[in-house]
Amino acid sequence: MRERGCAHIPETRGETFIMKMASFPGGVHPAQRKDTAYSAIERLPAPEKVYLHLSNNCGCPSKAIVKKGDAVLKGSVIAEPAGRISAFIHSPVSGIVEDIKKWPHFSGQKLEAVIIKNDFKDEFAPSRNAKDASLLAPSEIAEVVRNSGIVGLGGAAFPSDVKLLPLRAHKAATLIINACECEPFLTADESLIREKAVDIIEGAKIAGRALAAKRIIIGIEDNKAETAEELLKRSSDRIQVRLLKTKYPQGGEKQLIYALTGRKVPMCGLPLDVGVAVLNVSTVFAIFEAVVKSKPLYERVVTLGAYFRKPGNVIISAGTRLEDIINFRGGLPDNVNKIVLGGPMMGQALCDLDVPVSKAASGILLMTDVERKEYECLRCMRCASVCPMGLVPRESLALYKAGKSYGGALNCIECGSCAYICPSRIPLLHYLKLSKKKLAALSCPDARSPAAPAGRTLTK
Repeated sequence: MRERGCAHIPETRGETFIMKMASFPGGVHPAQRKDTAYSAIERLPAPEKVYLHLSNNCGCPSKAIVKKGDAVLKGSVIAEPAGRISAFIHSPVSGIVEDIKKWPHFSGQKLEAVIIKNDFKDEFAPSRNAKDASLLAPSEIAEVVRNSGIVGLGGAAFPSDVKLLPLRAHKAATLIINACECEPFLTADESLIREKAVDIIEGAKIAGRALAAKRIIIGIEDNKAETAEELLKRSSDRIQVRLLKTKYPQGGEKQLIYALTGRKVPMCGLPLDVGVAVLNVSTVFAIFEAVVKSKPLYERVVTLGAYFRKPGNVIISAGTRLEDIINFRGGLPDNVNKIVLGGPMMGQALCDLDVPVSKAASGILLMTDVERKEYECLRCMRCASVCPMGLVPRESLALYKAGKSYGGALNCIECGSCAYICPSRIPLLHYLKLSKKKLAALSCPDARSPAAPAGRTLTK
């Protein structure tokens, strides 16, 4: 019997835990469509060629250290960081570097990529000897994570070693593991928890050791209660598992921190400002494999959903083209006219099947898109009522028409809740992004100051 607002999960000792489900203000409830949640993880065959973009993280593009004609081994470094916020790139196959040239990127541009022709020998590069993680110093753990090319796998692709070695002025007493996976269709993290819960817990402990975190909290939505049991069986006084209300965007970093700790990250601030670090489930699994198994990050679990002929959760090598993935899974259905990289709320619609998947790709959706007529704003304020950041999205449209930009846009997390709920079908997120782009050069204090004007004149 489930109490309202609570979830009962049996623990292995026979006790029953009643966990209050927390949440955040705002948010929406799109249909979940988690049809692939219980499918076993499969492995996609390696393609004939991989296309590894040097722009593979949210920081500086990496610097290629190979040239055309070089032989590479599986797991060998082909590019190194070009700055602190940058990442190593490893080859997911053994073979020959066929070329280094501009190739279609999910951003819509053509960016530099290392193209490797697979020799299908699967010859691995020599790896370091695995060490007992409990004997490694925090700096040593962060170094392994950096050398393994690990970035945030929840979509942001921020280099994970930077989170594990924060500035001395900022300490993370709490490490939050994001297991919400709140976007419709996406179930890659859930399937990973079902099959690799032990490794995920160990990865969380390793990350917690690097941060010297006093506690670790794993946040997971209540529509995954059965999956949460896999984690709860292995929880301890230091590692807590908390169920959260199923609501989008529960997995947003600031929303997750508020739901689990009650702390509010300042506008334009970082989780470290409130003593918290956040890592995704797939990220801590990659940390486990890097530290314990000496495996760099060159592949990940990706959800293939919506109208795929063969949907499921599949391990895919970084650099595999969309066309190869779709062909391996039965081809492109006739009714599909939209391909989304990521989830339907925050994902990127693509127009080129030559685009390869990156480390950050959590899902690929084949969808049908119907043209929707846009109507005048009704001033109903539904957009404001669901905004998890407390913004008034309709202002971005009104100010845009007046030649100005909406100052609050800098705090927009681009979740798309406003556009989803709008009865007039106005693409409010589009206008928020336009304002954000115009305001990018302004300092954050201006945007969050109570005295800041509601709108600023757009500059050409």
